[in-house]
Amino acid sequence: LAESFLMSAFHGGQLRTMKAHYTIRAGDLRVIRPLIYARERQTAAFAAQAQLPVIPESCPACFGMPTQRQHMKELLAREEQGNSRLFASLLTAMTPLLGKTTAD
Repeated sequence: LAESFLMSAFHGGQLRTMKAHYTIRAGDLRVIRPLIYARERQTAAFAAQAQLPVIPESCPACFGMPTQRQHMKELLAREEQGNSRLFASLLTAMTPLLGKTTAD
């Protein structure tokens, strides 16, 4: 969620992010992201504890060079070292953007 928000602001010039749930324009499909508020480290810890298989990133466009998402991930990790409330603050900033439930 935070990575998408920063990518949109930095590269798209818009304050947008993924939605927790929305209906596509055609109205016949609802997309639900139940883990949108979970931190990646929480899901990774759960997967390790439950001994679940983890599928590595397999996007062909991502092989061989860092992605913008990876760059944002590293930026956020560095910033969180100095601000333990970083993700809580970002969630507060993003909350107004999460209310719309139809695809743009």
